[in-house]
Amino acid sequence: MSVSLRQSLRTGLEERAKDADRSGTIGFNEFAGLWKYIKDWQNVFKHFDRDRSGSIAGAELKALAQFGYNLSTTLLELLQKKYDAKANHTGVRGGPAPGISFDRFVRACVVVKQLSESFGKLDTDRDGWIQINYDQFMHTVLSLP
Repeated sequence: MSVSLRQSLRTGLEERAKDADRSGTIGFNEFAGLWKYIKDWQNVFKHFDRDRSGSIAGAELKALAQFGYNLSTTLLELLQKKYDAKANHTGVRGGPAPGISFDRFVRACVVVKQLSESFGKLDTDRDGWIQINYDQFMHTVLSLP
């Protein structure tokens, strides 16, 4: 995966979807930037979807480490469970395929990014540990979009 693609994904959808000129509409150049960003996400999804199943599952999620998010196996399993549409609709016939779909994958990546950035702001000595009280925790979580 190229450095420019990785950087593009890290800048965030909120950066790309801006109405830069504040006209109340998205002009051609703004739309073109957003379209490129979506295509970049599709390329990332295809890159991670090693078995070409159309969803990201199991070991494929470990690829998040390429973005610098070295999640434990337990957290990867929790991420899979939270964003796998099939896991959330057990017993429904004809439901979604198992694994994380494209839109849910983007959402999961954005959440991991936002949580990691919020943690990083609180981890002032960069040792991977923070100590916060309940109000700080709730403020951090509820401040996320």
